[in-house]
Amino acid sequence: MASKFDAQTFLSTTFNESNSTKRAPVPAGEWTSLIEKVNVRSWQSKDGTKSGLALDVTHNLDDAAVKQAMERDKVTITQGIMLDLTANGTLDMGKGKNVQLGRLREATGLNVAGQPFSFPMFEGKVVKVKVSHKPDPREGAAPDDILDNVDGVVRA
Repeated sequence: MASKFDAQTFLSTTFNESNSTKRAPVPAGEWTSLIEKVNVRSWQSKDGTKSGLALDVTHNLDDAAVKQAMERDKVTITQGIMLDLTANGTLDMGKGKNVQLGRLREATGLNVAGQPFSFPMFEGKVVKVKVSHKPDPREGAAPDDILDNVDGVVRA
């Protein structure tokens, strides 16, 4: 018989170990990925002058070397794609617009004119992601604080 999780007991649990304060970046390189989840979120610039929508694509990296290097059974990385919208708030399909989205659609076989497309169709598709590293730009970040970034995707 399975035990029932008790949130209050968990909340009251005492721990003696310390937690990590840094996450190791996903190793730089090209990795096979299963697109696990997509989410659209609103964003606004710090000064409040710009806003829009972004597509967050969660990639589950299916590579034993990456899992071993990160000491994890599951390694994910999120690709953020800023979306170009028309004045009335729809996805801009104009020339030179939503290029990153177009590349992701191309890599997944979903960039076919006349064929219906919606964002959830990405889920379950396999691609190759190119991961790079960059210094953490946040104020107060240590020189060795490195962020991983999805630079692009191609057909697997």
